[in-house]
Amino acid sequence: MSLYYLIKNLDKTKYEPVVLFLHNSPVVDLYKQNNIKIAGILNINDFSHTNIYWYRWYHAKYFAKACLDSLKTYIYVANKYLKEIKPDIVHLNTSSLIAWAHAAKKNNIPVITHVREPLSEGYFGLRRNFVKKSVLKNSTFIVPISQNDAKPWAKSNKINIIYNPVDHNKFNKHIDKNDFLQKYNLDLNEPKILFLGGLSQEKGTLIAFKIFEQLLLIMPEAKLIVAGYFDLNLSSKYSLKKYFVRNRYNLKVKNILENIKENIVFTGPITNVEQAIAACDVLINPFTVSHFSRPIIEAGFMSKPVIASRIAPLDEIIIHGVTGYLIDTNNIGVWVEKLYGLLTNKKLNETLGKNAYELCNKTFTVDMHVSKIENLYDKCY
Repeated sequence: MSLYYLIKNLDKTKYEPVVLFLHNSPVVDLYKQNNIKIAGILNINDFSHTNIYWYRWYHAKYFAKACLDSLKTYIYVANKYLKEIKPDIVHLNTSSLIAWAHAAKKNNIPVITHVREPLSEGYFGLRRNFVKKSVLKNSTFIVPISQNDAKPWAKSNKINIIYNPVDHNKFNKHIDKNDFLQKYNLDLNEPKILFLGGLSQEKGTLIAFKIFEQLLLIMPEAKLIVAGYFDLNLSSKYSLKKYFVRNRYNLKVKNILENIKENIVFTGPITNVEQAIAACDVLINPFTVSHFSRPIIEAGFMSKPVIASRIAPLDEIIIHGVTGYLIDTNNIGVWVEKLYGLLTNKKLNETLGKNAYELCNKTFTVDMHVSKIENLYDKCY
């Protein structure tokens, strides 16, 4: 979405964007519908090594494919598309596209690498160091979306920190929420909490459920809206697969879900995020690993307070006690206390929401983002 906002708002008298996709997804349709020129859908993997997705020991075959695909990309795939498109600048939308950066640099094309997620530490730091050095060597400019994401290249003069933008025309406090409430049979006066993580260990589904379970003891009428892909997909109890990390996590989620399912609304993946935010009273982000959260900014533009994990880079987009709360994920009781306060104290809720809007309006507008990116494009020549 950040790339989409950038492309839609670029000065088209100066820039002609072409987006090359590695994989097919609903995002491709979004770009096509908005007359954005696309290329590819290559069905090849990049070399992902970020906090959200990196290859662990039990991902051996996926890691091998990523290595093979990256090699193929560098040897001939990237060169093929660079010759066809003839770009003046290559703007990479993630640090994982290191093979494309190598190929562009080899062809003397300026490279901007957008770092949208922090690099993973991994097991021994070898892959992290490899990605770090590759990005530094082959990028003309490196664009992390937070101070935290910039740390691997902190000493480089190539760094330009530019926060992700949000379209305040789409996300604002005047959005109609009635259709969303009716679709999911939600009462306007019920206390409603929104969690946009689906089933994800990294985004903290289990923590969200633990918090909500405790909240129901003092607020039994509360509802938790869970948006995003949610499929427990547990193996048979006789299968050894249940002992793998992901399956063990899903089992814990399933067990606690039995106690709270009557008060949970599952929406599945949604495109009308703004309506979901409009319908809720508070957004929660109990992340277990550090990564940027667009919904926090979206909620801010809609004057909604947020409670999130006390981890970087969330501490860059939430001012504790002013625009929301930052809480350690181990302190379930504090989460419940702050959540209960925001759900019962309308004045407190509105004050934090107003402060969040003011912060977002100063820091995360599309115009501000596009201006900074265009400035980097101009510096490439």
